[in-house]
Amino acid sequence: MAGVDVRIIEQRPTKLTVGQADGIQSRTIEVLQAFYGPNERGEIECTKRERLVTPLTACFPFVVTLHQGAIESILLDSMNQHGVKMDQPVAPSAIEVSEDIEELASMSSYPVKVTLECLDAVGDATKTESVCAKFVIGTDGAHSWVRRALNITMEGEHTDAIWGVIDMKPDTDFPDIRKLTKIQSTNGTCMIIPREDEKVRLYIQLSEADVLFDPSTGRVDKSRMHPEKLFEVARKMFQPFELRTPNFEWWTIYIVGQRVSSSYSVRERVFIAGDACHTHSPKAGQGMNASMNDSHNLAWKLAQVLRGWASPSLLKTYELERRQFAQDLITFDKEYSVLFSGRPRTVDNQNGLSHENFARLVA
Repeated sequence: MAGVDVRIIEQRPTKLTVGQADGIQSRTIEVLQAFYGPNERGEIECTKRERLVTPLTACFPFVVTLHQGAIESILLDSMNQHGVKMDQPVAPSAIEVSEDIEELASMSSYPVKVTLECLDAVGDATKTESVCAKFVIGTDGAHSWVRRALNITMEGEHTDAIWGVIDMKPDTDFPDIRKLTKIQSTNGTCMIIPREDEKVRLYIQLSEADVLFDPSTGRVDKSRMHPEKLFEVARKMFQPFELRTPNFEWWTIYIVGQRVSSSYSVRERVFIAGDACHTHSPKAGQGMNASMNDSHNLAWKLAQVLRGWASPSLLKTYELERRQFAQDLITFDKEYSVLFSGRPRTVDNQNGLSHENFARLVA
């Protein structure tokens, strides 16, 4: 693609079909928002509806809400049209980067060696192979194998905020279920994201009492959770409205981490992008968007360098530009997450966040 030979590998055996990220943002967005806060009876009621409009400078004045699997399929179809296919299930098992200065400086050299393992090989089929590459890009998520194999550390911290996520087709009398809605209740905070095919996604604030921890790691033990438990927590937040048990399409649970990698590359020959180099909460809707912009920033620069149209020094600007963006995003996310997780002000909790300030600050 772009006159550059590439090979793309993926550890999953099949294409993603549900869950994960679910929205492509535009710099211009106009969606009808609703805010719900607690009344004197401790039940939620609608406090305002408004249109959220950002500066009219982008080409496409809307946001696309579509699950990550569908978005990936669009990209894979485009790749196929250009003769590029993704090999799966294939995973890297070793990586070596040359330390030879002359080899690293030459754009005709292949200074990176990666050992690949075919995860579904059977019988006498070849299970491993070695690939020599000019460049390697690791876009393998928050638990990046590439990052760990090259001893790149993550700087930052995990918060105490625990959230559950459910994708489902709702059965409810809640009037704003098909709107981007933020609920601040005495039982916690919830965000509703309308999805394709009449589905919605719920982001559900959890307390430590709602989850179980693995005593050996201190981390949330997802194996001992289930979507029905998350759903029961959400139902309390919707009172007095009813939220009846649906069929669950996908669910997960996570602790918010706000971290940036110590480096985005090794010798400007191996790069990491997306969640591999920065993590934050998903509620601002920037995770997949930041990852795609990381990749775009790096891809066009690599194409220019490989074609001989730009000096390899151009690649240094990738980390310079995208690391600053990630740091700014995490600074915003820290403030946003604290506000979104804050308990509301009530008669018994005068130090809580007023609903007026909640609606103003998370809008």
